[in-house]
This record gives sequence, C-alpha cells and structure tokens, in this order.
Amino acid sequence: MSTIATPDRFTTLPDEPVIASAVTALEEHGFSVEVVDDLDAARQAVLARIPHGSSVMTNTSVTLAETGIADAVNDGDLYESARNKMFALDFATQAQQMKAIGGQPDYALGSVHAVTHDGTLVIASASGSQLA
Repeated sequence: MSTIATPDRFTTLPDEPVIASAVTALEEHGFSVEVVDDLDAARQAVLARIPHGSSVMTNTSVTLAETGIADAVNDGDLYESARNKMFALDFATQAQQMKAIGGQPDYALGSVHAVTHDGTLVIASASGSQLA
C-alpha cells in the first residue's frame, strides 16, 4: 500500500484576499458570484436563482448531494426534475427521449473541481457525463 502526501496548498482554505481576487476574476469572465459561509447558505443561494416550476437537471455531484440541492430539486415540488423524468423512462426503448430531457432542461446544476486565482473553472470527468 502506498500513500500520497497532499501539499498544504490543496488542503488549506483560501484567505479573504484570495477569495476576493478569484471573485473579481470570475466576474471579469462573466460569472455571477456569491460567496456563502456554509452548506445551507449555498443551497439557499442556488435555489433562489432558479424560478419555481423550471425544469432542472441535477448532474451527479457530491457537492449537490451534501448541500441538499439535489434533494430539493429531485424530491421537492418546486421544480420539475429532469433527472426523475429521464430515469422514469426505459433506456432500451426510450434512449432518445432520455437524451432530449437530460440535454434540454431550463437549468443544469453540477459542480467544478477547482477555481483558479485567474477565474478559470476546472472540471475533470472520467466519462464526460458531467460536462454538459
């Protein structure tokens, strides 16, 4: 068995000036940014941006699960869950319909794996399924 040491720069939370710099860079790239303090605030901030009744696809994401965003969309009654609608179909006979539902919601939610100081979002995916 081998272990990999993770450098502190990947495990230490950024300080306020670093966060402010990243926010500015993201906004310069056209992103709307809201910095929150905890998971509940993150869920509330995301859901506040999505009009009730919208179709929403929740991509596979630990972040969406841990914040409760996936449950709020897929198990609540405020949004039309594209994931639920898609997975209610039979893949063998309705694959094209599933692709259309999964690829054309009003909103698609996912997460990124890193945000750089210059406002670049980094996404990695073994299968590419999160990249939509």
